[in-house]
Amino acid sequence: MEDLDKELGPLIENFRNLVKEARAKKLEALRDDEGLKNEFKEMSRRVIEPAMRKFESYLESKDVNSSVDIQSEVVGEKNPSIGFSLHLKLTHQSRFPNIKFSLSGEKISVQEERLMTKGEVNQDTILQYYDKEVITEEFVKDRLMRLIKSCFDNDWQSFYS
Repeated sequence: MEDLDKELGPLIENFRNLVKEARAKKLEALRDDEGLKNEFKEMSRRVIEPAMRKFESYLESKDVNSSVDIQSEVVGEKNPSIGFSLHLKLTHQSRFPNIKFSLSGEKISVQEERLMTKGEVNQDTILQYYDKEVITEEFVKDRLMRLIKSCFDNDWQSFYS
């Protein structure tokens, strides 16, 4: 028995230490991940959503339908997100113009899908990554303004003539 303990004891002890360290690292990563999710939720609640709601109210006053979609939990492989959609269906497109802010690691991804004008083959989809500090109320307003203008600035008359 002493021979076994001499030969296997250190290996087993080393293995146990490695397992303990791996669990500790995993717990740390989960805590960090949870912290990032909470930080994103707070940013969504304090900065992004209020700006989106202002645009939603304004557009509603002009009889233009829009919506704010909040996905606060991880679903499948999708991270928490908050999106704004214009309910415009002026062309053959299958998607409404929209913008979505998502947690992507330690960055915030911003994905925008705009309407196509006649002759365009694919939707104009833009995906960019930003540091959290960049996502201010002004930043959100600018991006929403740009999305909405892209919908109403186009020459849509050609679709109806």
